[in-house]
Amino acid sequence: MQGLASMDAGQWLGVAGLLIILPLVAWFERRPATWHLGFATVILFFGLTHLLLPGRTMALWTTLALVATIGAVSKLKYRQLGFNLLAGDLYHLAPSSFRGVLADHAKMVVPALFGMAAVAALTVTIDMMLDEPATPLPIRLEVFAAAACLYLITFRSSGGTSRFRFQLLTQDRAHLSAFVASLFGAGPSRRPAFVDIDAEPSPLLPPAPAKQPPGDPWPHIIMVLHESTFDPRRFGLPVDVARFFSPTAGLSGTLNVEVFGGSSLQSEFSILTGLSTRSFGSDSRYVFHLLDGRIRHSLPLHLSAIGYSHAYLSCDSPSFLNRGSFYRSVGLTDVAYAETLPTPFDGERWRREHHDEQLYDHALGSLQEQAASGKPCFLSISTLMNHGDHHRRVFADDLHTGIRREADAAADSAEYGEYMVRLAETVRAYDAFRTRLDAMLDGRPAIIVRFGDHQPSFTASMTGRPPSDPMLYETFYTIEAVNCALPQAVVAPPALDVAYLSTLTLLAAGAPLDPVFATRAALLEAEPATYFDPDNRLKRRFHRALVEAGMIDLS
Repeated sequence: MQGLASMDAGQWLGVAGLLIILPLVAWFERRPATWHLGFATVILFFGLTHLLLPGRTMALWTTLALVATIGAVSKLKYRQLGFNLLAGDLYHLAPSSFRGVLADHAKMVVPALFGMAAVAALTVTIDMMLDEPATPLPIRLEVFAAAACLYLITFRSSGGTSRFRFQLLTQDRAHLSAFVASLFGAGPSRRPAFVDIDAEPSPLLPPAPAKQPPGDPWPHIIMVLHESTFDPRRFGLPVDVARFFSPTAGLSGTLNVEVFGGSSLQSEFSILTGLSTRSFGSDSRYVFHLLDGRIRHSLPLHLSAIGYSHAYLSCDSPSFLNRGSFYRSVGLTDVAYAETLPTPFDGERWRREHHDEQLYDHALGSLQEQAASGKPCFLSISTLMNHGDHHRRVFADDLHTGIRREADAAADSAEYGEYMVRLAETVRAYDAFRTRLDAMLDGRPAIIVRFGDHQPSFTASMTGRPPSDPMLYETFYTIEAVNCALPQAVVAPPALDVAYLSTLTLLAAGAPLDPVFATRAALLEAEPATYFDPDNRLKRRFHRALVEAGMIDLS
């Protein structure tokens, strides 16, 4: 008792900091199997902060602030996206996406920012109140060296970077240690590399000729990315717009994507390149940055080679997540961005609603211009209306009130009610687009490909499933023929991997296939539902063939 009574304020604060930080780390790590990594991370943080701050108590509370900030952000990110916080998020994604995240998820982000500010303010207050003696610099250097050695030994003995290659990055655990591991080689890399590649290549298949009857014009290919859109029937929820997801005269099925809650760029990457983002391990989130200028074979480049023109309408800006530079590098030189479109595009309405019909209006004009050249056109449109926080009502309360009420009751989720209201507007806008498109085509053939890029974040809480559940990585795809018939040999796989959608599109259009797409078509036929499979030797050898043929530059 006398020992406790003799403790000064600094010592009491030190004990309090330890009593807070120990259970906090256990909570962030979630599983005892990674507690030792979490505690080694805390010791490393303390050694670093104490090197900079001479007072032990101040260093401990600064460590507490770092732990609380990193762990909280990582847990929130996992809840929304199914992925832990990584170092690459800070220098690849944050500069261009922070404003959008704040706007879309203000209900979650603003309280988190206030909480971080409160922790920082408490740390500063403690520093002002304390007058503790400074620890000599040589001792602080020794403490830091010991902390760094302890961390590296713990990290290496626990499996090192290989253990963090996707497993601990995509599970509800290791929210603190995963971030620090990403600074020690667990991702991202400066140079991307396949995690599923063989030492020996396999020969690519010979090219396949076009399936179009001689003399028939090749169809326009129109591709629509429906942002954050999934088929509610996957969860047993009724919908009145089943035809939107399963058109009677087309191909349709489940699309297996690689992301949940966000990161449309990964779905776009897979469709444009025919590759899985998972093939690049923990670099998967940064493919638009790390593979910019490294892809020599893509859907746009192939279509250009066989005579197609192209027009791409993005719902973002060219600077957002390096989109502009990556699009150009894979052959998309004619790209329009919603945020920079001139009048008569209604920018104020776009910022308020992100309505699909605004994009369709502009896209029809682009298609008309491209078609005037006499060439078939590849037109791609990425929408945005169902993106973002579904707590926020985009439209007036009296719009689709019946749909909102029925959806709320069916799923016991106000967010699902908002989703269904936006979906109703999505369907209305698409139907109007189809009517105008049919008139514009005037008998010219076209193939329309539509798909959902990922599910919105609320489906995890609505269904009670963790963000890692495979069902949360299922959206939809449809392929419809206009003024023409789909080849009889082309069938709709009940489940299709997103990396195969571009190949299925070419097959549906009857377009000729070069050796790369011919090989992909064979892989599609063998196993359509799954592309990423590190145990599949054929795919590993296919990747080696792409690298050796110069289709992908990983040097």
